[in-house]
Amino acid sequence: FAVIGQLRSELLKQRSTQTTLLLFLSMFGLVAFAVAMHVLALGEDQLSTRADQLSVFQVGTRAGMLFAGLAGAIAITAEIRYGTIRPTFLVTPRRGPVIAAKLAVSGLVGIVFGLLAELLMTGAAIVGFAARGIDNELTGGDYLQLLSGGALAAAFWAAAGVGVGAIIRNQVGAVIGLTAWMFIVESVSEGFVPGAARFMPGGNGLALAGNSDELSAAVGALLLVVYAAAFAAAGWLATLRRDIA
Repeated sequence: FAVIGQLRSELLKQRSTQTTLLLFLSMFGLVAFAVAMHVLALGEDQLSTRADQLSVFQVGTRAGMLFAGLAGAIAITAEIRYGTIRPTFLVTPRRGPVIAAKLAVSGLVGIVFGLLAELLMTGAAIVGFAARGIDNELTGGDYLQLLSGGALAAAFWAAAGVGVGAIIRNQVGAVIGLTAWMFIVESVSEGFVPGAARFMPGGNGLALAGNSDELSAAVGALLLVVYAAAFAAAGWLATLRRDIA
């Protein structure tokens, strides 16, 4: 019963706060920019093959994962920042159900983020290819994997984001850390260890969504589960052991 009550509370928080809406709008802007830079700006010779066209969707998949992760991190760091975590734990002294509810609801929100990002990218790409007279080489199966895989990848990132937020506790630090990891750390790692990025959370999500041929979808999903579980467990333990100031 405690978990059910917390689930309802978390769902209400997600629906009633402006942060979630702002994240959606920011993601929409990033995807729109990605469309302009990839679908419209690239030469036709760079979009002629199936592999070329699939690579276009990498930004959409990354955007869905990143903003899902941010939503998960903010779900707990916002409460710590504004002090609402104290009455939350007073009402529910057992902290486990609170974290469980945040993980579950953040995962659900992550699915929405991932699905929306992939839908926006898919719709814009189809229109863009048609407007430029470029033959669409992707199949229905490709689009199905993009939508389902992208949504699942974002859900795992959201759960990991809750763990990261619980560990770091500082909202700005968590947001900067997740963003830097997605767009800087994974890219820079390729310069030091070629192929390393495919085994990292962002690369795993790309594999799961089918817009990367460097790793199978099954392996990508397995690694994402491990990452999400590890961060969620670490955040869970940190929350149970730390004092709430």
